[in-house]
Amino acid sequence: MIVKINSKQSRKVNKLVRNYCCNCVDDNCLLLDDGDEHQCVQLISSTGIYCNYFLKSVLPNDMELLAELESKDNKRTCTNCGKSFYSQTKNRLYCSECAERIKRQKAAERKRRQRQRQSEKE
Repeated sequence: MIVKINSKQSRKVNKLVRNYCCNCVDDNCLLLDDGDEHQCVQLISSTGIYCNYFLKSVLPNDMELLAELESKDNKRTCTNCGKSFYSQTKNRLYCSECAERIKRQKAAERKRRQRQRQSEKE
């Protein structure tokens, strides 16, 4: 499966390959090693993702890039900040950063209402 990418995404992909791919050593691919050194396919290409190992094992490290490349069904937009994120579930409204913040705000509001109800009873 070939995934088409633009130049901005290509720079992100190259950074991921260099930082996270265990098969990329000195810009050479160990999977292609047959005694001679072969340059990593992902570092050469700027128009697509051609390495299956990268797609399955390295790309999930960058959820933003994965969300950009995945189909529209799995790509969601955060209702709080507008940032796109990848989600397997359809009921998720917020990206991970906003979800934590909103969870704390809702918990604080819930506790505030609970304390207010207790003080009214007394």
